[in-house]
Amino acid sequence: MKFANSTYNKIWSSTEGRQIVTQILQNPDLIRANHTFWAQKFRIDPQITPTNQEGEAVFISKMREMQSGVMMDMRAPLGDSIPEDRRGVSYYSGSIPEFISKGTVEKATERDYKEKLFEQFGDASLIAAYATDVLQSKIDGANQTLSYMSAQLLSTGKIIYNQGVGIQGNVLKAEIPEENFKTAGEVVWSDPSARLLDQMVKIENDIKEEKGLELSFQWEVTRQMFNEYFLKNEQVIEWVRYQNVINNTPLPDRLVLDEDMTMPALAKFSGLSPIVIIEEKQKDVENGVVHGWADGVAVLRPVGYAGLVRRTTVKDVELFTKYGNSVNSYSFAPALNGLATVANSVIVNGNFKEWHTHVIMAAVPSLDEFLYHYIIDTTTADS
Repeated sequence: MKFANSTYNKIWSSTEGRQIVTQILQNPDLIRANHTFWAQKFRIDPQITPTNQEGEAVFISKMREMQSGVMMDMRAPLGDSIPEDRRGVSYYSGSIPEFISKGTVEKATERDYKEKLFEQFGDASLIAAYATDVLQSKIDGANQTLSYMSAQLLSTGKIIYNQGVGIQGNVLKAEIPEENFKTAGEVVWSDPSARLLDQMVKIENDIKEEKGLELSFQWEVTRQMFNEYFLKNEQVIEWVRYQNVINNTPLPDRLVLDEDMTMPALAKFSGLSPIVIIEEKQKDVENGVVHGWADGVAVLRPVGYAGLVRRTTVKDVELFTKYGNSVNSYSFAPALNGLATVANSVIVNGNFKEWHTHVIMAAVPSLDEFLYHYIIDTTTADS
């Protein structure tokens, strides 16, 4: 087989490239699913958000405040009912930003070298190298971008994108009621003497009393917070010890907790919703290792997904296909279940061709349970 007819060369084909790249992306032996924190907390919106005449894709997140039933009114026979006070719909809007990966450019000299490799070893090694060395890092970057924004949105109620090179700034702000931002309780959570579990239960009970609802909540705390606050907290240590005494498995006086012995005990503390440990970190080209989750913040929110990842189409696919320079060729393949697009192109640069690859993403997470999303500043005690 000639190199021109190889699967590797057809990756950049405008007719066959999409199918080949899609097959590579769907092969777990070639592309690993890394940095997918976002997928634990958000579902992909099945609807594609359209763009308006300005080229912006604007979504609206709506939520009606839930009402609990109230006791009935006594009436005289044939008396009419009193119209109930219907609560309105709260909403906020946001626009979907676009992101692009670093690009890979294969020059004519490299292509010539790969043609010689193909003659010796065939397609398999070239496809594997393309998946590992080119696609994997770009898919990882898309996942990291979504995970960073998701963690930031969950822990602050807004997204300020200040990573990467190029455009930075405010992306969106969820319409979380001001009263949903709480402080730690009587004592800051980092204090080992704090009655931490009692304070958490009080926060939950106060919210439920305020709303008149019995919602199924979950707490979300970072791994660092769990290790430094919970595992070293005196009330938590005594509660774990007590649970083990009940089970006839006494623990030593100098007790060092770990997650395995602590979580089952916390699940038995009356009035305390389940605790979920947040683990996320990303790598930025300028800032190194970064975390989207705000320091010192715990979140109390309804069990389940927190919202949708809103998405829209990228103009590149339509415009380059219709109006791209006929000397060049372009191939596009969907990635991340439609959230991103792999763009492969053959570009004439001077006397030689170049083979380009980058990934474009037009997607952003939206908080869609915002009326019942509570953000707790654990570093500030109640005033």
